[in-house]
Amino acid sequence: VFASLVAAVMPLLVAGLAVPTTLGIIAVLARQTEMSLFVLNVSTMLGLALAIDYSLFIVSRYREELARGHSVADAVERAVATAGKAVAFSALAVAVGLSGLLLFEAAALRSMGVAGVLVVIASATYALTFLPAALGILGPRVNAMSTDAAYRRIGLRGPSPTATQVRSSNWWRTVARAVMARPVAVLVPTLALLLVLGIPFLQVRQAVPDPTVYPDSMESRAAFMTLREAFTPGQTNPLVIVAEVDGEPTSEQVLRDLADYARALASVEGVDRVDSFFTGLPNPLTGAPLSIEQTLAAVGEPGLRPLVQPLLDRYVTGSTVRIEAISPYLTSAPKIVDLVADVRELEAAPGISTALGGAHAASVDFLASMDARVPWVMATVILGMLVALFLLFGSVVLPIKAVIMTLLSIAASFGALVWIFQQGNLEGLLAFEAPGYTIAGTPIVLFAVLFGLSMDYEVLLLSRIRESYERSGDNTEAVADGMARTAGVITGAAAIMVVVFLSFAQAEILTVKALGVGMAIAVFLDATVVRTFLVPATMRLLGDWNWWAPRGLKRVADRAGFSHVEVDEDRTGPAAA
Repeated sequence: VFASLVAAVMPLLVAGLAVPTTLGIIAVLARQTEMSLFVLNVSTMLGLALAIDYSLFIVSRYREELARGHSVADAVERAVATAGKAVAFSALAVAVGLSGLLLFEAAALRSMGVAGVLVVIASATYALTFLPAALGILGPRVNAMSTDAAYRRIGLRGPSPTATQVRSSNWWRTVARAVMARPVAVLVPTLALLLVLGIPFLQVRQAVPDPTVYPDSMESRAAFMTLREAFTPGQTNPLVIVAEVDGEPTSEQVLRDLADYARALASVEGVDRVDSFFTGLPNPLTGAPLSIEQTLAAVGEPGLRPLVQPLLDRYVTGSTVRIEAISPYLTSAPKIVDLVADVRELEAAPGISTALGGAHAASVDFLASMDARVPWVMATVILGMLVALFLLFGSVVLPIKAVIMTLLSIAASFGALVWIFQQGNLEGLLAFEAPGYTIAGTPIVLFAVLFGLSMDYEVLLLSRIRESYERSGDNTEAVADGMARTAGVITGAAAIMVVVFLSFAQAEILTVKALGVGMAIAVFLDATVVRTFLVPATMRLLGDWNWWAPRGLKRVADRAGFSHVEVDEDRTGPAAA
């Protein structure tokens, strides 16, 4: 990207500071509150990607200002005032996206939101403090050890960084103008492509995973498969009903009421057997099933009490009775939702209250809790993005357009996620066994993360477009100029981010693998299809409406001061006055 080894080291230094800082803070927080194991993966993944992204933006702008003949101090100042502001608002956007996860009740999702916000803050902080200081110390030496020198050492003549950048800029300017020459002809098929890619997501089915998502090498998976194949299905993972009774659980009336409830429970579709101390468990001595009368007799007769005492110790404590329903369904099976609902609809006799627990019920409750909060999380994320982008650009049109573009790229990546991991395509290439469902929580985590990450490129691109528009007042030329100046670094940053995310595709745990692949696909689509085709096409069609806002809101943005644009002194456009 930089054609210079010294410049290339700078982003890595920022990442090398941001990731350990975040992990250190997480280590402290983990002593006070519950944190998901996956916060380590998410923090490392995001820390590497964001720190490198932010550094690329600032270093690229700093080198550009140096090339214009500015002093080191002025170049640093201009880089931070322009690219640095874009980084600050990008970080704000990513943090807003990830903070949406804090609305979930489940600690696993909430802790990933906490870790994500921390790594964003650390990455942006080092990019805006350590990096400018390092650039000020290096000065023009940031361009040292260029590829020209490397080529010459091996007897070849390579292109200078400046020549490479000029050719790249001219190529992207040509692409932007070609797209804007026929915006409708580009927009329609591009939208169709993204929508087609998103179609598999209509078949998404989320489920809480069982040990089958672990690799074959893990002992827990091997034990789970052995138990499942060698014993009655569901026997080692029953639905557990807790019954609170008024009076003595072993009294005749309570015992008969519990037996009636157990018979109704056994008739529920998906329940093979009901176990408790009163449901015909075998006599510990003879092996024959005990009837209710025999159970009452054994409980009431001191001489027979030892026959049922082990069962009482196992299933009864005080006025609480434990009842187990054996179901062959796995906790990830689609039918467990109906099974849990049917069991919970059963009513016991007066004086007996029941509550359903166990892994099946916990799985259904997790999905229900997540589904109830998802609309609020999405609304919070989108609203936060709209406000942040409005304050930065002083326009109500650009934020709405940016959100729609982001939703399209996320939908396409979600479709790919379902196609790959739920439906089992690319199993051989990615070395996994498809479970037949999407791991619960993965889509909403990806939504929060990707909504923020996509804003990185959106903010950088739109910032440069606005700078150009303020100089010239020509919307079409401003879009071409903005793309020409940012496409190279955005492409390089996206390529690096894709590599970082795809490295997590090597993980043996399916959750981590799915997150890595899903993020890589989304970033690739966002930096190529969306930025190359959708953005210039839509901005060409909208024209000067891109920069429109009601007067009242425009004054709010102006007073906030964030929408002020740092541009060259030779402005000639409508902002010159």
